Amino acid sequence: MNVVSDYPHHPIDVWLRIADGEEEAEAEANTYLTENGYRVEWYLNSVGLVKSVEFDTLAEAYDWLQREGFRNFSTGEVNR
Repeated sequence: MNVVSDYPHHPIDVWLRIADGEEEAEAEANTYLTENGYRVEWYLNSVGLVKSVEFDTLAEAYDWLQREGFRNFSTGEVNR
Protein backbone atom coordinates (compact mmCIF):
# COMPACT_ATOMS: atom_id res chain seq x y z
CA MET A 1 0.00 0.00 0.00
CA ASN A 2 1.34 3.40 -0.94
CA VAL A 3 0.92 5.68 2.07
CA VAL A 4 1.24 9.38 1.39
CA SER A 5 1.16 11.71 4.37
CA ASP A 6 2.79 14.96 5.40
CA TYR A 7 4.09 13.31 8.57
CA PRO A 8 2.96 13.98 11.25
CA HIS A 9 0.40 16.67 10.50
CA HIS A 10 -1.93 15.29 7.87
CA PRO A 11 -4.03 12.14 8.16
CA ILE A 12 -3.63 9.22 5.80
CA ASP A 13 -7.37 8.59 5.66
CA VAL A 14 -10.88 9.39 6.93
CA TRP A 15 -13.12 6.86 8.70
CA LEU A 16 -16.69 7.39 9.95
CA ARG A 17 -18.90 5.39 12.29
CA ILE A 18 -22.56 5.90 11.44
CA ALA A 19 -25.27 4.26 13.53
CA ASP A 20 -27.97 2.32 11.68
CA GLY A 21 -30.72 4.62 10.46
CA GLU A 22 -28.72 7.78 11.13
CA GLU A 23 -27.50 10.32 8.57
CA GLU A 24 -24.76 11.90 10.68
CA ALA A 25 -21.62 10.17 11.89
CA GLU A 26 -21.47 9.46 15.61
CA ALA A 27 -17.66 9.27 15.44
CA GLU A 28 -14.88 10.25 13.06
CA ALA A 29 -11.35 8.80 12.88
CA ASN A 30 -8.09 9.48 11.09
CA THR A 31 -4.89 7.46 10.81
CA TYR A 32 -1.52 9.21 11.10
CA LEU A 33 1.99 8.00 10.33
CA THR A 34 4.25 8.29 13.39
CA GLU A 35 7.94 7.70 14.02
CA ASN A 36 7.13 4.28 15.52
CA GLY A 37 4.15 3.13 13.44
CA TYR A 38 0.64 4.52 13.20
CA ARG A 39 -1.78 6.43 15.41
CA VAL A 40 -5.56 6.46 15.10
CA GLU A 41 -7.23 9.56 16.50
CA TRP A 42 -10.98 9.36 16.81
CA TYR A 43 -13.51 11.96 17.80
CA LEU A 44 -16.81 11.11 19.48
CA ASN A 45 -19.13 13.80 18.09
CA SER A 46 -21.76 13.77 20.86
CA VAL A 47 -19.29 14.76 23.59
CA GLY A 48 -16.39 16.23 21.63
CA LEU A 49 -13.97 13.69 23.05
CA VAL A 50 -10.73 12.93 21.19
CA LYS A 51 -8.92 9.66 21.86
CA SER A 52 -5.90 8.08 20.25
CA VAL A 53 -4.57 4.53 19.93
CA GLU A 54 -1.08 3.53 18.73
CA PHE A 55 -0.35 0.61 16.37
CA ASP A 56 2.80 -0.96 14.94
CA THR A 57 1.33 -1.46 11.47
CA LEU A 58 -1.29 0.11 9.25
CA ALA A 59 -3.02 -3.30 8.98
CA GLU A 60 -3.41 -3.41 12.77
CA ALA A 61 -4.87 0.10 12.76
CA TYR A 62 -7.34 -0.80 10.00
CA ASP A 63 -8.35 -4.01 11.78
CA TRP A 64 -9.07 -2.02 14.95
CA LEU A 65 -11.10 0.60 13.05
CA GLN A 66 -13.21 -2.10 11.42
CA ARG A 67 -13.79 -3.91 14.75
CA GLU A 68 -14.93 -0.58 16.24
CA GLY A 69 -17.51 -0.18 13.47
CA PHE A 70 -15.77 2.49 11.37
CA ARG A 71 -16.00 2.55 7.55
CA ASN A 72 -13.30 4.01 5.32
CA PHE A 73 -14.54 7.12 3.48
CA SER A 74 -11.15 8.11 2.06
CA THR A 75 -10.96 9.25 -1.56
CA GLY A 76 -10.39 6.30 -3.86
CA GLU A 77 -10.89 3.73 -1.11
CA VAL A 78 -13.59 1.10 -1.02
CA ASN A 79 -15.54 1.18 2.23
CA ARG A 80 -13.56 -1.41 4.11
